[in-house]
Amino acid sequence: MPEEKQAGDERLIKAIDKGMGSRIHVRLSRFHDRDYLDIRNFYEADDGDWKPTRKGIAVPVELYGELIAALKEAEPLIKDLPPASPAKKDEG
Repeated sequence: MPEEKQAGDERLIKAIDKGMGSRIHVRLSRFHDRDYLDIRNFYEADDGDWKPTRKGIAVPVELYGELIAALKEAEPLIKDLPPASPAKKDEG
């Protein structure tokens, strides 16, 4: 895992709760003098701190417009998806 960044190198924009000790952090961060929009899964550690996982993406801020355009293109497709089936519980 990379070195922990100093507090001044990143800014939490939003934490989205996924339940079960998991959430998505949307952050602005700087790495090697370049700015990124970092979207990453975090988990709640035993000590109560939120720790990053390797699951995520760091998008250079120069590509923000293209990312938003792609998300907007996905919106009508997402709306047309059939409802998800409820998760089946194991019986036993």
